[in-house]
Formats: sequence, structure tokens, C-alpha cells
Amino acid sequence: MKRPWPIRCAVALLVMAPTWSPHAAGQAPTVGGSRYRQFLVYPHRQAGYAAMRAGNERVAVEEFERARALAPQDIDTALDLAAAYRHFGHAVQAQQVLDEQRRHTPGDPRLQVAAPVAAPVAAAAVDCSRDNRPVCRARRGFDDLQAGDLAKAQAELDAPDFARSPEGRALRHALVQRAVYLGDRQRAAAQLAELDAGDELSADERGQWFSLLLQLGELDAARQLQSRGGLDAPAQNLALAEAIGGRGDRKRLAAYMAARQPAFASEKDERRWVNLLASVVHDRPGLLVRYAARYPANAALQARLSVPLAMARGDSAMAQRMLSRLPDGSLREERFSLDLQQGRHAEARQQAEALIAQPEGYRLLDPLSYRLIEAGARGEAKQLMLGAYPFAGNPGRAALFSRLAVLAGEQPTLFSSDDRARLRLPLESVPLRVAQIPILSALRDCEGIRQVMADLSPDYPAGLWRQLGDCYGNDRPGLAEYAYAEANKRKPDSDVTRALAYQAYGAQDYATALQAWRSVPAAHMQPADLLAAATTALTVDDPAVARSWLDTYAAQGGRQDHAYWWLRAQADEPRDPALARVDLENAVATHADPRYYARLAALQSRAGEAQPALVSLQRASALAPDDSRLAASLGYAYLQAGAPDEAVAQFERAHRANPDDPALTRQLLYVHQQLGDNAQAQAYAAQAIDQLGSVAAADTVGGGTTQEDEDQQRYTLRRLHEDLGRKWRFNADMTLGDTVSSAANAAAPGVSYRSYLQLEAQYRFDPHLTGGDANTLAAYARVFAGSGVSGSVWPVHSPMLGVGLHWKPLLAQNVVLSIEQQTPIGDSRNTRSDTMLRASGSWSFSPRLSDDWHATGSGWFTQNFYVDVARYLRARQTVFTADYLLGWQRKLVDGQTIEPYVHVQYTGIDRAHGAGYARDARAGVGLQWNLWYGETRYDAYPHRFSLALEGQHAFTSYLRESNAVFLIVRTQW
Repeated sequence: MKRPWPIRCAVALLVMAPTWSPHAAGQAPTVGGSRYRQFLVYPHRQAGYAAMRAGNERVAVEEFERARALAPQDIDTALDLAAAYRHFGHAVQAQQVLDEQRRHTPGDPRLQVAAPVAAPVAAAAVDCSRDNRPVCRARRGFDDLQAGDLAKAQAELDAPDFARSPEGRALRHALVQRAVYLGDRQRAAAQLAELDAGDELSADERGQWFSLLLQLGELDAARQLQSRGGLDAPAQNLALAEAIGGRGDRKRLAAYMAARQPAFASEKDERRWVNLLASVVHDRPGLLVRYAARYPANAALQARLSVPLAMARGDSAMAQRMLSRLPDGSLREERFSLDLQQGRHAEARQQAEALIAQPEGYRLLDPLSYRLIEAGARGEAKQLMLGAYPFAGNPGRAALFSRLAVLAGEQPTLFSSDDRARLRLPLESVPLRVAQIPILSALRDCEGIRQVMADLSPDYPAGLWRQLGDCYGNDRPGLAEYAYAEANKRKPDSDVTRALAYQAYGAQDYATALQAWRSVPAAHMQPADLLAAATTALTVDDPAVARSWLDTYAAQGGRQDHAYWWLRAQADEPRDPALARVDLENAVATHADPRYYARLAALQSRAGEAQPALVSLQRASALAPDDSRLAASLGYAYLQAGAPDEAVAQFERAHRANPDDPALTRQLLYVHQQLGDNAQAQAYAAQAIDQLGSVAAADTVGGGTTQEDEDQQRYTLRRLHEDLGRKWRFNADMTLGDTVSSAANAAAPGVSYRSYLQLEAQYRFDPHLTGGDANTLAAYARVFAGSGVSGSVWPVHSPMLGVGLHWKPLLAQNVVLSIEQQTPIGDSRNTRSDTMLRASGSWSFSPRLSDDWHATGSGWFTQNFYVDVARYLRARQTVFTADYLLGWQRKLVDGQTIEPYVHVQYTGIDRAHGAGYARDARAGVGLQWNLWYGETRYDAYPHRFSLALEGQHAFTSYLRESNAVFLIVRTQW
């Protein structure tokens, strides 16, 4: 059933209502003012419209009621519901909805328009098909609008005097809304202009027209309408500014906003205005700064937006003014940036520290420290990073460690001793220490690297092991070698292996060094490496390997300088000494080096060329006058050449350079002894004894000798010192036997006694007085007597005085030649004067078997082989004696022994006047007690007393008795 036109007009008006924007006109928020609410309401409104078009009353009313429940104060939901009620014939319910909405939005023009249109609902129907009264024209116009025919509705409005009528005015409003609803915004704008031209628009309608112009994009018209007054509310300023900004015309927008300082009642709207000001800040930077924001949040936004832009323009003063409006703790990032820009690095670091102290602020450490470094504030960046070191929990931890390492490498002076001490503390895990070490490496802090890697964890990578090796270096060569070996184990390459080889050689681990060199391909070895490898091979006495590397060196075109020839000589010497000599001659021809001459001299000496060897050593010594070893070698060469005086000079030079060398001291002792300079020899003997008092000297001399060896050496030196200082020597010996025997008789060779006694005094001449050599010449006098022909026990019969000379022609042998004039003492018919020529020798064949005191051990074996040949000139008699004694000296206390021994003797006498040759061969055993005494620091025991009891048996003899027992007493001092 067709409803009366007033109801249809109202329905058409209300159906078109959602296209209005009362929010833009300064009204209360509507559905269009809240996107979220519009999102919730929009589906129900659309479903309601569809149900109305389909004539489904129930669904239409239910959907509009749901929309109304979601937005109970919104005019759009009210008009929708009222229109549905009216459409389906429920005018009373429609009027109730409109009356309720009027309490919420009393000034909304849509309520004012809807009321008069709806008023004629109760009137009777009128046939308006041909009636041109305003009410009929309005009816026909509303029918055309409902049908969507805007042109016919426009034709009704064009009728004379109709547009000014209330019905025409209502129809024009409906036409505007319908045109907007159908998208014909130009028609809508034209009708609004007609209404405005006729002064038919209220203030609310002008606001609606302003909003519509904005929707139509007629910005000039909207601004012109605004300039006529009444439309300068903050919301309208904002709407027009946003519309201008939407077109991207920043200059026009800046010009519009420059003349306005709207005071918004909403923080949200003010934020939108501030954002618009920020969009034109590049063209009009002062606009954003000059605007006085009412809300603190927007003031902070204003500063946050303006400060970076001001800083980008270099306008730090403006940025500072904006920040001064805010609390000190706000906008720290902007303050940090401004401090950096103005060079206030300390203040920038303080802002950065405050930022990092905020929750989750540790994540900012990476960018903040980077910006400090970029700004040249390296010291502040260092402090900032060290304040957070070791960056626990920071996602940029690896980058921060690397940055700190780069900073340490570029400016190590920034790091104080306290900083370095902190960086040296080992971190808790291997990965952290791996990141820590590059910082110490950049600081060249080897002590720190050693401290961090002190655990020597196997998890360290090869690169760090190599760094550790570099840091240990020569200070701890063994650890350095270990570090290089670990690096080589993890990542073997030529560089690491080469470093291992050099370090192992420096640590004197020559086997490892040689193995390392062998693992480096020859193609990867530099000439210097080949020479070093050859040196290593020679050090471990592998000349064949050394030769192969030297051959490679020569094949690669290595420079054949003196260093090459020196190594070549050492490599060739074991195989071909002659070739080695040629190599050395090439070396010295290229470069005069004392080592080369010394080696050449050794080869020449080995070949028996003493004089060339001497010349080579002279040249070497001239090149290295302070080299004590060369001086000593030259001294030996002079000795071989028969020039002891020159030898002494060289030994003395060597000794001055190295006075604590025991070998030199002893050599000087022996040379001076050989030259017969007993005083100097004795002085060096004392010095040698003092050197033995030092443990270090003992190690040097003995090369690891035992304490017993050292004690024996000390005693030998003391004996030599005592002998060199002795001028007088006295001895006495006495034999008491039970029968006549031919036992070896030092008093009167060849004379048989039951007993005999001898007292002798001997004076040793100074060798300088006898020709300057070391041969011993001594004068002596002695008194000796025997038991006589009567066989008395006491040897006091027929005393004789012997005066003569002893000469010891051989320094190394105990051989003595004597001449003695014997004269009887007193009147004895059994004695007569005679001259005796004598040669005697005594050998124990080893110092260990001598009968002198032994400083070590609990006892020792002794042996002595004595030969004596005496010729009596007057008696023309020759006596030959050979005597051998073997005993065991058992120590009782220091200086005392008990000695059991066996004794074998042979005596032959060639008698004068054809008396024939007499012989005596016998053996004996005995027991002897020995006492040594008078020892000092430098002198061995100078005195000895012996008491022996011996029994003999003669196997063949010219004497009557074959058995004899003797008591023997000897003393010397």
C-alpha cells in the first residue's frame, strides 16, 4: 500500500541521513566520528536498509535497534530507526525515537527538518497529480527523490516562488542530501549555494555546507565560506587544514595555519594539528615552535617533532628552546642528539647513561656508543661501554666487544691503568674470553692476554693460541712454543708452523723445530726460512738435511753471502772437510767474521797445519779482541806452535775477560808451571781452589760432576799448590830387621843391611834461576848408616854423608837423575868415598792408585812400580832394582789409614873385578799405618808418618837367609 507523501518524504530524508557529517559541523560525535564504533554499527545499518527495500519489517527494525544499542546517543542510528518505524506505519514509535534523540542533539538540523515533514502524517490524502501548490510540489519532489530522479526534483524546485516556501526549503534540503547520497556532489553544492544566497541557512546548516564542501574537495569555497564568519571553530580549522594537507600543498597549508592558533578542547584534535604543523616545518619551521600546545603530551610531541628538524637545519638554538619547555628527564634521546651536535660530549654521555638505565635501555648501548664514536667522543664512548662491560644480556654483545677492540686499537691512551686492570680479569666463559682477548690485543697488553688465557683451555681457537705465543715470546719460550703448537694443531698452515719452528728453536727444543720445518713445504719457505731450517738441522747434528735445504736455497736464487757459506761449511764438514774449508774461505772472503776464522783454524789444525791454524786464530782474535774463548784457543795454538810465552799472554787476556772461568784458571796454572813460574802457578792454583768453593763454578768445571769428583779435584789442586810452594823437603826412613836382607834400599842401593837409617834435606831451586823451564833441580844432603857387618839391630854403623843434585827432566813423569858424592863420616874401615850416578823412576799408573791421601771414598787401592839403576864410579859396581807394591788403604779417620799390602822385589848387582852378577828375588806382605797432617785451605797434607811391619821370603838370593821380618818407619815434612 502506498503511503502518504509526507511519510515518504521523511523516510527519504532519513534514509539519506548517513551521508552527513555532524562532527565536522561542530556537533557531538556520531558514528562517523569513531572508526571503531562505525566498524561495529555499519553492518547492522546496511542490513536494515536492505530489509526495508525488501519490505521485511521485522529484520529492518531488529537491525536498526541493534545499531541503536551500540550507539545509543548517535543521531544516525536514531534517524534510521525512526524511518523504519514510519516506513512500516508506526508513527508513534518513530516520534518517540526522535524525541529521545532531541535530548542528546537538540540543535541538529535533521531533527528540525524531519519534524515538519512528518507533521502532515495524520492529514487526509490529497490528489496532487496536477496541483501546483507548494505542498503538492514538495510531495512530487520527494517522490522523485525516492525514485532517484534528481532532475525531476530539481525541476519542481525551479518553479517560481516554490523554492522560498517552507515546503520548497525542505525539498531543497532533501535534494542536497539525496544528491550527496547518490554521489552527485556538484548538484548538492549548487543547491547549498542557492540556500546560502537566499540567506536561508542557519548556523548549523552553514556548518553542514562547510563539511560538504570539504567532502567535495571545494577547498577554496570552504575557506571563502569560513572567512564570512561563524565557521572558525577549532574543529573546522582542523578539518580544512587536514583537507589542504591531503592535497600535499604544504605552502598553502602553511599559509592557512600561520594565521590560526586554535585552542582545542580535545587532546586528540590538538595532536592532529601539531602533526599538520610538523608536515610544513621544512617550509615554515617557526610555525611548529610558535604554537602553544595546551596538553603536556602534545607539548612533548611538539618538541619531539621540532627538535630533530631544528637540529637537521643546524638550528640548535631553536632545539634548545623547545627542550627547555620540558622537564629535564624528558626526551633524553633528543637531548643526547643535541648535546652531540653542539659538542657537549660529557653531557651526551650522561644522557646516554640515563637512557641505558631505563627498562630495556641496555639495548640502546650499541647505537648510542656508535654515535658517540662517530661524533668524535671516543673517550665518552669508552666510558659508556666500560660502564656496561661485559655487556651481559645485551643482544649486541658481539658488536660491543668488537667496537671496544677497535677503539682500543685506534686510541689505546684512552684506557687508564684501572681500565686495563679491569679488562685483564678473565671473564666467566671461554666464548666471552675469546671476545675479550681482541681488546687486550689491540692494547698490546700481552700480560693481560696471558692472564686471560692462563687456563689454557682447549676450546680457544687457533688465532688466539697464536696471539698467546706471540705474547709469551722470549720471556717464556717454553710456553710460547706450547701456544704455537696448539695453534698449529687446530689450524695447521705455513705461517703458524713457521712461527712454531722459530719459537721451538729459541726454546732450544731443536727436535720440535726441525719437525716443524720439515712440515712446511719448501715452496712456502722464504730464503730466510731455509737458512733458519738449515741452522736448526745443524744444531741437531743432521748435516744431510741441512744440505738439502741449502741446496733448495741456492736453487731458488738465494743470496750466497757469508751466512750461506758459513752454514754450507758446517753442513759439508762431516762429509768433506776439504770442501768445508773452501766454504769457509768463501765466507771469510765475503765477510771477515771471527767465527769463520776460528772454524777454519780448527779444520787446519785437524789437518796438521799448525801455522795456518795459528794465523787464522790470530785474525779471528784481532776481529774480536774481547772474545775470551778466541783468546784461549789462540793460547792453545801458541802452545802447539812452541810459543808458551805468547800462549800465556792470550790465556791472561782470556782470563781478564772471564776471571771466573775455572778452565782458564787451570790452564794458566799449568802453563806457568810448565814455564817454571811456580809463584804464578801457585797463585792460580789458589784461585782454582776458590772457584771450586762455588756451586756454580763446580757445575761449570765438572759439567755436572759429583761432589766426590769435586772433592778429589780440590785435593789435587791443594797438593799442587803445596808442591809449588815448597822449597825445602825433609824426610827420614828407618828399617829394623831380624836378619840381613836386600830389600830396596834408598840409602845405599845394592848394600845389604839388617837395618838402616837415612835423614835427608832437599832444596828445590827456583826454575827461573836454572834456565826458566819447569824442570826441577834440587840440591840435597843426606846422612845414612846401617847395622854394620856385625848385624847390629840399630842402624848407627858406618855413617856416610851424601851431597848431590836431583834433576827431574820430565814434568809429567816421576823420573829423577841424580849425582851424589858420598863421604864417610868418622873413621870406618868399612866405608870409603865414592861418586854415585843414579836414575830412578816411580809409577802408580793412575792418580787413583797413588799412595797419597785420597779425599773421597772410604779407601783405595795403591800400587807403585819402582825402578832404580845406580852406578858407583869408584867401586865400578852397578845395581839394578825393580820393586812392585800393591796395597789397600782403608781410611780410619781423616788423615789416617791402615794399609795391608803385598810386595815383590828384584835386585841385581853387577860386581867389579869379575866378581860376577848377583841377584835377589823375593816377595813380602805387610801392614802399614799412615798418618797425614798439616793440611790448610790451600795446601794438602805436607807431612806424612808411616809405620809398617813386613815379612819377606826370598825365592832366590845371594844371602844366607831367605826369610826376614822388618819394622819400617818413614816420615816426611
